[in-house]
Amino acid sequence: MSNSMIEETKNFILPEEGGDSAGRRLLEDLFDSRTFAETGRFVGRTSSPGDRSGVITGYGSVGGRLVFAFAEDRSRMKAASDEAAGRKICDLFETALENGAPVVGIFDSDGVALRDGISSLTSIGKLASASAAAAGRIPRIALIGGVCGGIEAAVASSFDFVITLKTDKGGSDLFAVPPFSSETSIDPSADGISCIGAKSEEEAAIAARKIISLIPGRRSEALTVSDSGEQDRSPDLSGLTGYALCEAVSDPGGCLPLFADYSKGLAIALAQVGGVGCFVAAGDREVSGGALTRSAADALCRCVRFADAFGIPLVMLTDCPGTVPTDGSPAYLRALSDLAAAVSSASCPRITAYVGRAYGAGYLLLGSKATGADAVFALTDAAVGALSPETSVAFLWNEKIDGEETTREKLEAEWRKTEASPAEAAAIGEIDDIVAPDELRPRIVSAVYMLLGKRRGRGRRL
Repeated sequence: MSNSMIEETKNFILPEEGGDSAGRRLLEDLFDSRTFAETGRFVGRTSSPGDRSGVITGYGSVGGRLVFAFAEDRSRMKAASDEAAGRKICDLFETALENGAPVVGIFDSDGVALRDGISSLTSIGKLASASAAAAGRIPRIALIGGVCGGIEAAVASSFDFVITLKTDKGGSDLFAVPPFSSETSIDPSADGISCIGAKSEEEAAIAARKIISLIPGRRSEALTVSDSGEQDRSPDLSGLTGYALCEAVSDPGGCLPLFADYSKGLAIALAQVGGVGCFVAAGDREVSGGALTRSAADALCRCVRFADAFGIPLVMLTDCPGTVPTDGSPAYLRALSDLAAAVSSASCPRITAYVGRAYGAGYLLLGSKATGADAVFALTDAAVGALSPETSVAFLWNEKIDGEETTREKLEAEWRKTEASPAEAAAIGEIDDIVAPDELRPRIVSAVYMLLGKRRGRGRRL
């Protein structure tokens, strides 16, 4: 190339470099230093070829792994989307599918390019189609860096992992209907749209990098074991609940909470267990008494479906008294129905430990052998039954109460010791072993390793 051509190229590149936007900053924080390579860099807008496209697309290394990304760049006409932007995103998804690598989408746009008329909707349609075609084949992670509204918000919310921002200066503005025309507003974390609510752009990028490090890059990728140096750790799990229990079972520093502001009564995390990326869920007695709430059922269902599509192990630490007795809503019934379908059909590696109460729906939906669990353990003081001891005594032993020597409290204690003992379930093969609290983590790690090569019907699409 001649020197004059090189100078012309420099002059063409430089005027648009240096624009500041959340999309650009998040790309810089997400990728390993100096590894991001932009694709379609000089693609112009459909109606104004002299202006650069409002979306940046490219690929690079995240923790040494190949990752593709697109980012809406507000420094380019507020990232208004047009047909050219949609075409760039479609090309990116196609290349990511061919290479079996995750796609990260960074959203921050005022919407479509209205001056382009109906053709301006093409970009959103192409994004929706490309994302749907990739579902269950490669992971999709959405970072909502700023404004994301209308149909684009619906598409972004359909990604496998959604990370939003909530900072002192603002953050993610996610909505289906513009806030100025609606009396309702969305809190993405509390309403369950996002699985992680970050307090800064750097924190959001770190969360995305953590997710990528713990999941396969594609549907057919075999699980790997990282050298965590903590495979033989044996913490005492006595008295732990919720996220503390998830962390105790996981490798140090390898536990990323999901749906922390949404999943009530059930702590869910993406974690490294014995060097293997797993979903870990643990009942939380301190919230709703650990009952299986609608939000918990919904959040867990989404994690189970992703785990099943990509063959990721599910570790259930069950301490649940059953369903919420005061919630008779249709939405609750649908959430339980969806969870039952997801759990019963999941063929990814599944390990369950009854660490407390496992009654009724809590027993069935949170990891029983009846719904397909591969390995089931119970702590020595766990309680397993069709109903709680209180309800069981009321139905079956109520006539034994004389108000003097035989009280209701004594009968409930007896029921728990005899009829609800894990030994009863172990005797009919529903529990593989009964272990002490300090033996549980090594047994879980061993089961994860045993199931690494599981192939039975693995890998259904989302």
